[in-house]
Amino acid sequence: MENVFQDPVQLSKGINLKELMTTATEFHIDMDFKKKQNGMSINMDDDFFPDMDGDDSDEEDVLKNIEDTADKLMLSSPEYHSFDELSKKMIDCSMSNGAVKILIIEEGDGPLVPVDAEVTLHYAAYWEKSNIPFDSTLTMNGGTPLTIRLGKRRILPGLELGLTMVHGPRARAQLLLAPAAAWGPRGAPPRIRPERALFVISLYAVSDVYASARFNDLPMEEQTKFEVTVRTVNGLHAEAKGLFSKKRYKRAIKTYQHSMSVLGLSRPKTEYEEDQLKKLKITTYINLAVCYCKVDKPKYALIMCENLDRISNLDKHCKGLFYYGRAHNMLGRHDEALTYYKKALKLEPKNKDIGKALADLDAYLKSSAKTEKEIWQNAFQSSVEEKKEKVVYAVDEDFQDGVREMCKDLAGRSEYAKFDLPLGLTKDEVDCIKSLADDFQGLHVLEDGEGKRKKVSIVKKISI
Repeated sequence: MENVFQDPVQLSKGINLKELMTTATEFHIDMDFKKKQNGMSINMDDDFFPDMDGDDSDEEDVLKNIEDTADKLMLSSPEYHSFDELSKKMIDCSMSNGAVKILIIEEGDGPLVPVDAEVTLHYAAYWEKSNIPFDSTLTMNGGTPLTIRLGKRRILPGLELGLTMVHGPRARAQLLLAPAAAWGPRGAPPRIRPERALFVISLYAVSDVYASARFNDLPMEEQTKFEVTVRTVNGLHAEAKGLFSKKRYKRAIKTYQHSMSVLGLSRPKTEYEEDQLKKLKITTYINLAVCYCKVDKPKYALIMCENLDRISNLDKHCKGLFYYGRAHNMLGRHDEALTYYKKALKLEPKNKDIGKALADLDAYLKSSAKTEKEIWQNAFQSSVEEKKEKVVYAVDEDFQDGVREMCKDLAGRSEYAKFDLPLGLTKDEVDCIKSLADDFQGLHVLEDGEGKRKKVSIVKKISI
């Protein structure tokens, strides 16, 4: 019997934790637990991690790779003498009674992570004085960061509590968790020891998915408070950024519009609060202009930039100038676009996006000028060719020479003169006379009558 329990025992079905804690529970253990199932022999000594198969050198390579990856992503274990020594640099998380301690390595640029937020992060967990993590997101999902909703009990309670003490996104922190705040005072042998564990965390994104609903449930006097406004707007902006990154521009626009409504309700009490709300409005208008350009609505983008100009000088905001220029460019107002692109470039001379936009617009204008020139050249050439075609009539050269000499004589006179042509001229002869007379200034062809009785005269008029 004693030898039987030297190996791990595999339960035939899972344990209901609620029943285990509230009712009397019996376990029935089959002493022949290594028997064959479905024609296959189950051996608990089998390695269930085939990637770790091979000699010791292969295993060392894998562990070394994990250690290097953790170091590259700034998730490596920090240098310290002991957990006791490390904890002296940390502070207790609220309501943890010392079970969760935190050290902020790099503070994020947003509000505190809400208790029901959706977060994207990497973490690596270490035992005391260990350089290789025993648990890490680096070995999950192909090494991509983990995205998880807080408040759903899907991660360790101490880890979840610690995250809500961090300003995100883009933050780094260390959490020291006592067993009671992690896997429990007994751990989960053999892999999880009943000891303290250090979690090194890199927080990449925070989405306050319930910011809007939480704000709408508040009474009006709460909605107008500065702290509530900032928290809600930051949450909405984080959500909008996520939507934008997924190219869901229309939903991002609605989210930014909602944040503008929240800002409109706020009642600042100090100059500082008023200045902070103004900055949030500027950010909102610029981001809306960007989104409207993405959905091909340049007129709305212009309106957003003009709204920005009402509360702050547009010429001071490079991004606002750039998208004001882009909106003009989309509407075919290339001269205006060029003006605002140049203003934006003056604020940020090394901005590659602005430089590229200017280069593209310059190339377009040069191409358009060349095309326009070719069109006019072709039009002029066509008109010349048409004119040449008009002087070819069914008349002999002697007739044309005679008419040309007569026109030349009349055009050279300084007084009024009129020359009547003989009756019975053909249509081609009349048309030829008109064409030749047009080449001389002041000559006009008069026609009177129809058919063979038509009278044709060339008149020299004097300009008064």
